[in-house]
Amino acid sequence: MKFQSLTLLAVAFLSASEAFVAPGRTNTRSSHAARALNMVKDGNKPLTELCEITKEACDAVAPMLNELYSQIKIGTGTSDTAAFKSDATFFTIADGIVQHMFIEYLFAGNKFHEIVGEEDDSVVNIMDTPYTVDDLVVPEEFEELVADTLEKVKALATRIDQNAYKEMTIFVDPIDGTREFATGKGDKVTILVGYNDAEGIPQAGIVYRPLTEPKYWASGAKSEGFKDGVLDVPDELNPKGLLITDGKVSPFIKSTIENSGMNMVPSLASGNRVLMLVEGKAGAYIRDTGGFAKWDTSGPQAVLEAHGGVMAKLPEFLKDKTMESYTHLKSDLNLDFCKRSVGLTLSNAKDKSMFIPGLDSIITDVHLVKEYSCVQGLVALAPTKMEAFYLNAIHSAMNNIKKEAPPTSRK
Repeated sequence: MKFQSLTLLAVAFLSASEAFVAPGRTNTRSSHAARALNMVKDGNKPLTELCEITKEACDAVAPMLNELYSQIKIGTGTSDTAAFKSDATFFTIADGIVQHMFIEYLFAGNKFHEIVGEEDDSVVNIMDTPYTVDDLVVPEEFEELVADTLEKVKALATRIDQNAYKEMTIFVDPIDGTREFATGKGDKVTILVGYNDAEGIPQAGIVYRPLTEPKYWASGAKSEGFKDGVLDVPDELNPKGLLITDGKVSPFIKSTIENSGMNMVPSLASGNRVLMLVEGKAGAYIRDTGGFAKWDTSGPQAVLEAHGGVMAKLPEFLKDKTMESYTHLKSDLNLDFCKRSVGLTLSNAKDKSMFIPGLDSIITDVHLVKEYSCVQGLVALAPTKMEAFYLNAIHSAMNNIKKEAPPTSRK
């Protein structure tokens, strides 16, 4: 159904989140929002326009993704269009081509300060046939579709203002849920694009499911009062649902659910989880483990906040309900690293040989972790959970059990 506010309380979000900043601390959310509002000049809404163009770009690449997806479903595990990443997730031709089209064509021309993509190490050729992504050859039957898609993306690029976004950094995840893409769970796959201000705070973004029919998506720019989307809203909303990952549920998360009276909602893929919150399929997503990165939080955070929710680091929320964002900027070092509070894991280690299974290794050297790993956990609350009562209940539930079952990321 077409998104029509669904009682998403943007005003409640502002009042609630500002109410829970500790005395003597700067409300960084408010100051960033104030600076973002200054971008709106002469009645123009540059972030809104950027969201709308990005949505059209997602529409443009969706048919190509659907064709590649249909082939991968047939040839899972053996298809020429699929291979394994070194960290045990799937890498597909579609992943590389979409990122290449967005970064090298849609966002090209020094329109933005920096661009960061999940697949930055990929080498893509879609200029001369046979097309290639690293050592994978794009099957000949896809060449015309790839070329037609590229022309659509090039046309959209001409509509992006050359000067309005010079201080913004983009984070792109061309296919969030590539494992799901390659194993026939395409309804969980999303395209994620986030636009971040000079301090790395998400200001606008989109989360887009390219493999569903109709295409479900949400976009937004909170500072401009813009939110849009086509949502898969359930017949019965579940504000007491807490999203859990497909991995093992930690004792901290399990105890939080039991102490807060919430119920477990299985979920896959970061972007899909945020859409589930906006759609009302759950009220919260709390993560005390690693395994996700800043391209998984940039666009989703901007979208969730535009629709009235919030996304923040877990430790600060646990401490005093402060909503502190991850820093989404291009960097050689992890800008959110905190000494003696980050454990080395298989997913965040730059050198995987440094990780020893079964050993809790709290590290003090930022050089040991990947620059874009999210190392401080996550708390994301749906618009329906932004009232003071719910914030207090969730916060109390976590703090009541954290001594007996501490967050995994804080052990």
